[in-house]
Amino acid sequence: MIKGMLNMICEQRRQLLKTIVAIGLMTFCCCDSVFAQSNGPQLKMVEHIWGFDGRVQPGQFNPLSVLLDNQTGEDIDATITLQQASPRLSTQGGQYAEKVYISAAGRRWVQFYPYIAQSYQTEWNLTIDDGDTFINAAIGKSFTQARAVTQKDDPKEVLRPQVVILDVDNSSTRPSTVKHMPENIFPPYATATSGLHTVFLDHVPDWEQPRQQAFMSWLKLGGRLHVLQDSRGEFPRFSGELGELNQPLNGYAVGGGIVVRHLIRRDALSEAIVRQAIVIDTLKGTDREAEKEIRKLYENSGRGIGEFIPIDPSSTDDELFRGMRELTRPDHAWWLIFLLSIGYIGLIFPGCFWVSKRKGRGFAETYGAIVGIALLFSMLFLVIGKRGYGESTNLQTLAIAKFEDAGHWSVFQWNALFVTSGGGYSAGATDQQILLSIADRDSSKDSQVTPGNSGEASMQIPPYSSQAFVSRRRVTADPWKLSIRDISMQASGMVSLKIDVGENFPISKDTQYMVLAERSLYEMRYTAESKQLTLFGARQRLTTYCQPRYDYDRMNPWGQQQKEIESRSVDEIFFDDTLPQLIQRSLNDDLVDTATNFELPNDRIRLFVYTPVPKDFDLTISESVKRSGRILFTKDLSLRSDP
Repeated sequence: MIKGMLNMICEQRRQLLKTIVAIGLMTFCCCDSVFAQSNGPQLKMVEHIWGFDGRVQPGQFNPLSVLLDNQTGEDIDATITLQQASPRLSTQGGQYAEKVYISAAGRRWVQFYPYIAQSYQTEWNLTIDDGDTFINAAIGKSFTQARAVTQKDDPKEVLRPQVVILDVDNSSTRPSTVKHMPENIFPPYATATSGLHTVFLDHVPDWEQPRQQAFMSWLKLGGRLHVLQDSRGEFPRFSGELGELNQPLNGYAVGGGIVVRHLIRRDALSEAIVRQAIVIDTLKGTDREAEKEIRKLYENSGRGIGEFIPIDPSSTDDELFRGMRELTRPDHAWWLIFLLSIGYIGLIFPGCFWVSKRKGRGFAETYGAIVGIALLFSMLFLVIGKRGYGESTNLQTLAIAKFEDAGHWSVFQWNALFVTSGGGYSAGATDQQILLSIADRDSSKDSQVTPGNSGEASMQIPPYSSQAFVSRRRVTADPWKLSIRDISMQASGMVSLKIDVGENFPISKDTQYMVLAERSLYEMRYTAESKQLTLFGARQRLTTYCQPRYDYDRMNPWGQQQKEIESRSVDEIFFDDTLPQLIQRSLNDDLVDTATNFELPNDRIRLFVYTPVPKDFDLTISESVKRSGRILFTKDLSLRSDP
């Protein structure tokens, strides 16, 4: 009897436990379903490609191509953002934003164009709309930036720039001597192509006009295109913007770039041909000493020679931004602040101590004196130390403009926007394929940039502070109409040079002119009567001129006093001292990390024009600002014929 009752009780308990477990599972499933619905559509990052060959070029805006897979039955119309992460995976710097639409169960490539200043690898986060980080089992909540073209995985590895062959899709594996790139992820903006060195092409890409234009802009800015025969043994026939590539010559120039045609198909593309493509800078067949030296550098270390050390672009950026910020630093009356500080200390002690020792004075009088003195001097310090020494909202600018063709320049620009009134500000440009990046890593997530023909950077800036950002644009400007009137070169260097200039050429008392021939720099002078630039200064070695000059007396009062004696203003001193640094940095567009690795081909000279920023090159700022800055124009002049 008792045993039966115990068995019945145990059975009831088992049934109750099963019921509780079933209810728990149903509740969990319902909650999980609700949670999934609350999170909205889920995306998976199937693949991501840095740069053009899986690496990045420091000092440039690099494309990041991300293949997204919509794994739901719902269309997704959202804003995808990319942001750099700190070592603890907390976001830092501004966000790169892209508006995307992905149909239900569909896939789509999305491209971002982050500015990569440093050579070391960092982490990046992708987010969608409400901040839900993409879930990907292979990558996780963040992914690592690809290595730079200047880094090696293996000490025996031969460094080379980004060289690719364009494929119709990502299924092709031949040839194995060069990296492959699907043609549909070639950037539609010319401003995103600066890190690409060489392209091999054996077919007509299926591109819309923006990509065709971007490709031709890349070529004119110094790109190297090698055309191969297709599967039928014929050269492709291009149309539209690419029609200029149909010239029936083995080699010819297109702007500052070159096109070379090879009587081979892609299967015959050997390692030797790829290596030679990296060092060809002219249409000549001879193997010049400069080409031998460049090849040796790539084969050995890819670095500088002797005591010259490559300069990381991030250090250049930091130094330029620091200098521009110092131009807006207030000139406080420090001598008066110092005297007030001494007076305040003296009144507190021994002043208040003396008051407390006088007969008839109690604690109330003593504490009252301390509070009164503190309030009085607080007001004095507020009046004397507050901002308002003639400051105004202003934009400090340094830029490098590389010649593309008679009407366009590729402009890389450093900007420091100083504001007196805190709030939201924006900077951008219209119809200039602008790319931007917030330079301050401690910027909040409210700082966001969008690329494109109507791209802009939106920033939240506190009062009396400066926000740094960089940009690259394709700017339209009137042609200069330059022509070389006379030039004489000897083994010792350039003897004479005369260049006729047009009416749109920059001319002012603050403009400086220099010419680079092979590895030597020469100063030029403008003559108003003849409207010519003529050789004026002595020869300087490019490597010596661009070598960093460390000013150890920068904080020395005597050093500051020496500078104040000069007739130039503080702004003029800064802009003049920055010229060598900008010339060095301009070589980054030649994919060279130091002046020691660079020699201009002897069939051309390079003109440098350092001048105040023309109005046509101004960025659009949401508020009225006072502007100051300099821009370095670089234009190669051919010695084979008039430019």
